[in-house]
Amino acid sequence: MRRKTKIYKDKVSRELTVERTVAIPLELAWEGWTKPEHISRWWGPKNWTSTVYEMDVRPNGVWRYSLRPNNGNGEEVYCRAVYQEVLEPTRLVYIDSFTDENWSMVEKSDMYTTVTFDEIKEGCKLKIITRFRSIEDLYNAEEMGMIKGFSDAFERLEEHLKSKYGGKL
Repeated sequence: MRRKTKIYKDKVSRELTVERTVAIPLELAWEGWTKPEHISRWWGPKNWTSTVYEMDVRPNGVWRYSLRPNNGNGEEVYCRAVYQEVLEPTRLVYIDSFTDENWSMVEKSDMYTTVTFDEIKEGCKLKIITRFRSIEDLYNAEEMGMIKGFSDAFERLEEHLKSKYGGKL
């Protein structure tokens, strides 16, 4: 059964919400989102590769990563997130920013991001809420590929953990 990803845009709060129920337990969803050996296998759109350079999941800890298309068409994108809040296993809050290849932040690229994990009968409801600096940035998110990227990433997370843990789910 294919799970539908729900997308919400709130122009008043300048937030994009991407929500999906995955058929994996809460604890595994948390592990999949907070361990570099997992996140490098699913973060980003299909047919893109994620490289994790640093991932220190604690308040003021840093997550540095890049995304690049597997077919070589397009540029590698570098990002740096700083965790603001970590409430295991239900909530992550971080400020994610684009950077150059030397990890210097691209001005005005910061996005306030909240990820929630809710245990439900079917598995885990994941929600990623991204607040943008402006309404224009919110509307440009789809053009940038963020909606497709988050939707693909949720699907890839579920597939990765199911393949890794198999019958234990």
